[in-house]
Amino acid sequence: MKKLTAVLAGALLASASFTALAAAPVDREQAQGMQSLGSVSVSSVRGSMDDATEQLSQKAEEMGASHYRVIGVDNPGDSSLWTGTAEIYR
Repeated sequence: MKKLTAVLAGALLASASFTALAAAPVDREQAQGMQSLGSVSVSSVRGSMDDATEQLSQKAEEMGASHYRVIGVDNPGDSSLWTGTAEIYR
């Protein structure tokens, strides 16, 4: 039981630190002085607009970006699936 608790605690710490390392959002004005690395997009994200934005942030981090600016997020029709695009910056 102690081993399982330690494993679960480690997993929670790892996921919390990953979230803390995700790229930070910026607005258009803040992005002007940053170097663009291109863009990232997500599709078929189940949940809310916040879930899509979080996935954009994580994808930006995976591409080596420290910041991202959401260009657009959409929920086609009455679906619970979201799509989104963000420009990423260093």
